[in-house]
Amino acid sequence: MEIDRKQIKIIAILITIVSLILIIYTLVNQTILQEKFSAQVQVYGIPSLFILSFLLDLIPQLVSPFMTLIAGIVAGINIHYAILSTIIGSTIGSLLGFAIGKKYMYKAVHLTTSDSAVEKLTYLTNKYGKIIVPLTAISPLPYLPVLLGAMNLTKKNFLIYGLIPRAIGIAIYGYLIHLIG
Repeated sequence: MEIDRKQIKIIAILITIVSLILIIYTLVNQTILQEKFSAQVQVYGIPSLFILSFLLDLIPQLVSPFMTLIAGIVAGINIHYAILSTIIGSTIGSLLGFAIGKKYMYKAVHLTTSDSAVEKLTYLTNKYGKIIVPLTAISPLPYLPVLLGAMNLTKKNFLIYGLIPRAIGIAIYGYLIHLIG
């Protein structure tokens, strides 16, 4: 069954509204959320690192999986397991977020703008995304796979410039925090 224009617009609007609410909520409650994540990691260990990393890269907000990794290291979780579970959770969450952006948000962008504007956005995203996406992926700041999908970044570019640098960034960040602490 083909999804029609009205359904795509409704889904895109709902995803956008939920994303904005979550971003505002994390801005207002960032310290409280970090404390809650730390408590969850201390109680539930490695599975919580995976789940929190998955959710933090799936759902657009301002807290990144790097924060849960720090909590895991501070809680005394084996550094290798902490990094691995954070990378796996982040990767799966990123892939799902990218797929949602590609399937629903890109169609909404395409429905609301001209074909030439979509072509230009796709071109610019894939050209300059090779610079911007890796920088956001390796930083402790969140990157938004849903947005990258909506902007029609190619799957290949997302894997090369998003997921691989994200995994490398998590590993480097984790080992640096481990060495410092």
